[in-house]
Amino acid sequence: MKAIVLIGVNFVREQRWPILVMLLWVLLLAFLGLSTEAARQREDLLFVFKQVAVYVVAFSVFFGSSAIYNERRSRRILSVLSKAVARDRYLSGLVLGISFASAIYCFTLGLTGSWTLGQSGFAVSEVWFLMICLLAACILAGTVSLMFSTFLNPFFAAGATAALMGLPALATYTSGNSHWGLVIPVYALIAVVLKSSFDTASVGPWLPVVLALCQALVFWFVAAQIFSYIDIAVSVE
Repeated sequence: MKAIVLIGVNFVREQRWPILVMLLWVLLLAFLGLSTEAARQREDLLFVFKQVAVYVVAFSVFFGSSAIYNERRSRRILSVLSKAVARDRYLSGLVLGISFASAIYCFTLGLTGSWTLGQSGFAVSEVWFLMICLLAACILAGTVSLMFSTFLNPFFAAGATAALMGLPALATYTSGNSHWGLVIPVYALIAVVLKSSFDTASVGPWLPVVLALCQALVFWFVAAQIFSYIDIAVSVE
């Protein structure tokens, strides 16, 4: 367990600059909250909050699709796995790192949203529920992209992840059946955030959150099985 945590913490340290860029978007929302005009136009403030929230899902895909590639390019992966760290634990550390990075963003956005939206009448409990939905979506999206990155380069891994996550959304749109969104509930969780409003603010539903976390475990298992057959000694340059 210690090795998994250390890998996760090291991943966050290596990604500190992308995380800082993410947090700059949160500062944008904070600056808008200081504006008297923005405080009066609460719908515009909520719109900015939604847009800033969704960005982290794209970043989690980026983190997951490039993690193994960067580790192999720097040859750091060889030194880690040579220290009796199993490959499935190594992937667990990367997933934990992606979760840590996403949690930092969601926690900061939750604090900012509680302040900016709370003073405009939005339920603070709803803000934190949306952050839980967002974090679950990030964990699932990051794990899916990590799974694809075990055998694809970062560009194709990100594209494959976007395509796979988009299939439930396409099925929901074409069939009109919202249950398709639960197949891979990244779209369903993002929809919860985007559909939130001052008039219908409420906590729930929790089913997409639970499904996302369970499916993240499934994709981690698949990634571990694929990664066990990959020759990591081959240069990726």
